[in-house]
Amino acid sequence: MPQSVAAILADGIRYERGGVVARARECFEAVTQQVALHPAAAAEAWWRLANLHRLHSSWDEALEAAHKSEALATAHGFTDTAADALNIQGAVWWIRGDFPRARALFERMLSLAQTPEIRAKALQNLGGIAADDRDFDEGERLFAESREVYRDLGDARGEAMSLLNIGRLQTDRGFVELARATLEQAVGGARLSGDLEMHAAALLNLGIALSALGLHGDAEEKITTAYGQFTIADIPVQRVRCLMQLATVAADRGELGAARLCLTHARSVAESSGLPRELALIETQIAGLPAFP
Repeated sequence: MPQSVAAILADGIRYERGGVVARARECFEAVTQQVALHPAAAAEAWWRLANLHRLHSSWDEALEAAHKSEALATAHGFTDTAADALNIQGAVWWIRGDFPRARALFERMLSLAQTPEIRAKALQNLGGIAADDRDFDEGERLFAESREVYRDLGDARGEAMSLLNIGRLQTDRGFVELARATLEQAVGGARLSGDLEMHAAALLNLGIALSALGLHGDAEEKITTAYGQFTIADIPVQRVRCLMQLATVAADRGELGAARLCLTHARSVAESSGLPRELALIETQIAGLPAFP
């Protein structure tokens, strides 16, 4: 790949991880235009562009770009790139609540994986599906296996992502003190990686653990910081999750008006972004709030 094309693609990745979304999109779109001379770079750029669309809840655009990446990669025998394209497709359906379709795509991704890095990604996502299905033992096994792969590769960013997912699972299992320690490691690793989205996600999940421990002030600080980053980067699903957790903190403090305000805003964002799973969770959370005196 000529240095100019490689440099544009690398710039796009750097901008994406730094939260400079518009510049990242420009870089990836430029590389997709090089398909005739540089199909490998174009195929990668298509799935990275698909991921940007996914993060911003542009579901149709995300799937269209991911399908283009998969088709181009398959035609040229770029197996790992095709697996990455399946990863984005699976992530779209996962966020939209279609777990069976997402799992099938992640399993196909795992079967295609030629390198340890792609295998580790697939294991992470299958672990996430298992955890969301409350199959915690399977989720933990898959996350741990993925973490070992990243550790063997010396991939600090990948290991930080594994720690984030392990910490989230520990919180869901009720092992909150353990989750706090794990997530503090994830926050540090994400910060060192320079990936602002992952750092914000780690802060959000650390805030959830702190909230469960009754440390509401620390929790609110972490979650509010995460919300600011997700708002700057315009990632609706994570904004909704932050607002839902801020509502939990407010309700635990007895601030029911603030809790309802957070949930009303969360519902508005979820409705405009097409997030059916989050909408259902928001309605359940609203119904569970005590009535005003």
